[in-house]
Amino acid sequence: MQAISKATDPQLPNKGSIRRRRLVMLVLTCFLSWAGVTLWNQVDKINDRKEKVRVLEQRKAEAQQVQDKAKREIARLNDPEYVEQIIRKELQYVKPGETLFYSPQPVKK
Repeated sequence: MQAISKATDPQLPNKGSIRRRRLVMLVLTCFLSWAGVTLWNQVDKINDRKEKVRVLEQRKAEAQQVQDKAKREIARLNDPEYVEQIIRKELQYVKPGETLFYSPQPVKK
């Protein structure tokens, strides 16, 4: 009769079961720690890449502005009136019969 009552009574877990649980928990804890560190490193790398992309996009936008400005200047250089204006302004050329007046410029200190 005692053998039957022992089988039906809730027993304390045996030592083997406790060791397996500890081992599983230890392995699970190690895996989760490794996964967390890996995830943290990946997030850091992603943020670095985003910053590099942002800087490169900014440089691309600046280069695009310079290119647009150069294209406008090229288009304007095809206009004879604009070319004449540049020659008169930068090289101080005058048409026959015109007089060129110089205005005094303030002395820079």
